[in-house]
Amino acid sequence: MISELANIVAAAVSAIAVIVTAVFAVRQLRSAQTANHTLVAIELLTRDRSSDEFMRAEDFVLNELAARFPPPGVSVSDLPPDARHQVTRLSMYYNGLGQMLAFAAVDPRLLMGTVSYRSRQAWRALEPYILAERARRGQTYLSHFEHLVHMSTHNPWTTAVRKLDLQRFDNYPAELGLRDGSPAALTSRQPTT
Repeated sequence: MISELANIVAAAVSAIAVIVTAVFAVRQLRSAQTANHTLVAIELLTRDRSSDEFMRAEDFVLNELAARFPPPGVSVSDLPPDARHQVTRLSMYYNGLGQMLAFAAVDPRLLMGTVSYRSRQAWRALEPYILAERARRGQTYLSHFEHLVHMSTHNPWTTAVRKLDLQRFDNYPAELGLRDGSPAALTSRQPTT
């Protein structure tokens, strides 16, 4: 009877050990996958975004596209090759980041803290062209880009700063007109009587 009890306890301990090992193995695998995806995101966020080609595409989309090819009714496919290349370069960059966000391949805070403002700017400039293209191709065209911008709009930089507990200086030079909310900064900007 004691040997049967010892066998049952040994079997239970062995089963628990197997379960714990399996849980840790799954967690380790997920951690490794997340690390790989994070490396890809960091590569996109640093190398691609600072490339000359990306900067030219962003400048064209934000400053020239609407003047040269006024919407509405102009789709991405309607643009001449050079303009289409610039639009595609920028939109596919943000669409790729949106895919990583949608598939939870990267921590959303990484993207919200780095591309929130610029992705919203690009979307504002490109939205009429994307919607015209969707009328041709279907609703999924650049849907991950839209998802990224939607998340950026609903998780603005100020929220990301608060969630990340980023540190800020107590005050800024008054001539910049920045307000940081600290009592010293607020009192230094009040007019004297």
